[in-house]
Amino acid sequence: MITNPRLSALYVSDRNRTLEFLTKVLGFELMADVPLNDGGRWVEVRPKGSQTCVVLAAVEPDVLARLRSTVGRMTHGWFDCDDLDATVGDLRARGVTIVVEPQVAPWRENARWAQIAGDDGNLYGLTERGH
Repeated sequence: MITNPRLSALYVSDRNRTLEFLTKVLGFELMADVPLNDGGRWVEVRPKGSQTCVVLAAVEPDVLARLRSTVGRMTHGWFDCDDLDATVGDLRARGVTIVVEPQVAPWRENARWAQIAGDDGNLYGLTERGH
């Protein structure tokens, strides 16, 4: 039986810059940074305490632009928060651009969401689920 998503890929044009944003600004843990035989790198990060990791998949800027034009900028990552207002306040204090202020999520009962801008033009959703 499948119990939990293990990995999700985040397509980026600058792996080092995104790694710094996710670890230094968002507070993710670095789980793996391993050189590959083909000259690439396998880089995994995760929010502290999470079971699911995010793999940073480096692509050329034109590939990233095509992905965004095809599937949109909001498909790159959604993360749960225990306190959305506190998380948004903390990220704002760290210089993160808040694209959408915390508000009711119309697609889920008793949930709120916000949106932040990362590097590489990626947009990330933050969700707080009601209890």
